[in-house]
Amino acid sequence: MLKLDKQHFCILPWIHLHVAQNGRVSPCCNNNRYLGNVQEQTIADIWKGKKFEAIREQFQNDIPDKRCSHCYNIEKSGKQSMRQISNKKYTKELQRVEENNPQPIYLDIRFSNICNFKCKTCWHGNSSAWYEEGSKRNASDERIIKAFTNNFNELFDYLNDVEEIYFAGGEPLIMEEHYQILEELEKRELFDIQLRYNTNFSNLNFKDKNILDVWKKFNNVHVSASIDAAFELGSEIREGFDWQQFINNRKQMQASCPEIYFEIAPTISTLNIFKLPELHQTLVNLNLISIDNIYLNFLERPLTYNLKSLPEDDKLKVIEIIEKHMSWLAKNSTHFSIVKQYKNLLNYLQ
Repeated sequence: MLKLDKQHFCILPWIHLHVAQNGRVSPCCNNNRYLGNVQEQTIADIWKGKKFEAIREQFQNDIPDKRCSHCYNIEKSGKQSMRQISNKKYTKELQRVEENNPQPIYLDIRFSNICNFKCKTCWHGNSSAWYEEGSKRNASDERIIKAFTNNFNELFDYLNDVEEIYFAGGEPLIMEEHYQILEELEKRELFDIQLRYNTNFSNLNFKDKNILDVWKKFNNVHVSASIDAAFELGSEIREGFDWQQFINNRKQMQASCPEIYFEIAPTISTLNIFKLPELHQTLVNLNLISIDNIYLNFLERPLTYNLKSLPEDDKLKVIEIIEKHMSWLAKNSTHFSIVKQYKNLLNYLQ
């Protein structure tokens, strides 16, 4: 029986289909190894192709991949990486590895770069709002980049076997393809599929649809809101962000579908680290999130904003601020896991 305690094994290539905004297929959103492109090949040909088979064989033999450095760095800090989380979550699928019977049951399709925000830590490949900044940061000559130019409906062939779909962007809540997928799931009454989101949570309406009304039909919806700071700083980091609109949207969600899991997922960088406790405590005090409903993303690139680039004096200030916040957490939460997230943050910083 394959063991999960291997240092480099990752189950994702057997169960996970990741398509970037430009149609490029890779093992996951953190590893840019080229496995094919849905604009040039069918999903089936890519999934069963030699490049996918090569990385499966590599991971089965516990051989590291240099493009997995994001997960390896996270693991060094003590925080669980996407690799570790996925291995644990999909332990029941290990039989697929041993029988070499891969099947995409977890979809992460970035349909386009359409986005209404221009975040300082982002670029044109992930946000159409960056297009005006010039060719140096542009990923294409076109403002809008779309993953599927012809064979979008091929995705429908996999839906009956899918267990989880992760929507990110761009901004998924203003993408046509996102709603087409949901409509197909509704038509097939596949309401048990887990829907996970990374969204800026700025717009709950698209054409004639309100996403809250759609989410209520599904049994397992997980929403991670990308918000980096409260008040004016939030708008400075993420151009397009409106603090009051965020609060109003969250209150609408609490009134309409309180059973849906909601967390904030700030991207931790030099831009917001000094104000991170303020964001967390403010939203808890406003009863907009539970104290444990936060997921800290450690920014790797651009390196200018990576925490490790801070001068030593600033690192000491960060340690003092975060340790004070951890004391507040210890007094107000019964879950050690939330304190551990901040401990891991300090480990990463150092």
